[in-house]
Amino acid sequence: MTHGVAALLIFTAWCSPAFAAFAQSTDAERPISYGAEVAFRSGHADRGVLISDRPVIQPVTWVAGGGAEFSLWSSFPLAENTNRSRPEILELEVTHGLQWRTFTLGPAVRTYFYNDPPSGYRTRSIEGWLYVSLAVGSFRLFTNHSVDVLTYRGAYFGEAGIASERPVSRRVEIGGLVGAGWASATFNEAYVGIAKSALNRINAEARLTVHVTPHFYVGPHVEFSTIVDPVVRTAPDLLRPTYVLIKLTTGGEF
Repeated sequence: MTHGVAALLIFTAWCSPAFAAFAQSTDAERPISYGAEVAFRSGHADRGVLISDRPVIQPVTWVAGGGAEFSLWSSFPLAENTNRSRPEILELEVTHGLQWRTFTLGPAVRTYFYNDPPSGYRTRSIEGWLYVSLAVGSFRLFTNHSVDVLTYRGAYFGEAGIASERPVSRRVEIGGLVGAGWASATFNEAYVGIAKSALNRINAEARLTVHVTPHFYVGPHVEFSTIVDPVVRTAPDLLRPTYVLIKLTTGGEF
């Protein structure tokens, strides 16, 4: 049954027949593109849950074409966490972006592998994702949803917010967002050790990107997040309910 659900999600991500009548691939007119970047970050968090509270290095590479994109991302800690864990993470994601006027839809499938060498704990799973956004003037309304279909079956997380990106010069762009996220009891039990569905967090991000050349860029990124549910804030597996992470990214796309 699990493999059947995963296969269905993969098929949906690539085909999305419900939108075939009117949707256009976001990159339908573009040839194949590819890129890679490396980020140095003060820590790592996933959907409001702090995974690493020590610096990490996070390389990613991707290839895109015909509206589809395949990416390979990883996170490697440079030191042990305050709780002596040292999580290493590898993620593979396939996304198919569809667009109709100002509305975009991006079904995706993500596979991740988690390894903590000090404790010997390992896990892996498969998630189905749906990225949805609507452009309204210079802003973008977005909502993203994920559900686990393998190891933590039924673990759901959703978020919504408003984002904006704009150039301030020929080579410099600024961007940011504010949002909120909610989770099912299964998600919170798997990630922080407490089985309670809740409005988990509010968050804000800001970034600046400098295009050093037409293909290469560099820039800082700041992320703030805080758990707002009082019960989830005291969950036993939560490193910290509130965090600020700083990231410096450099990369290129061709």
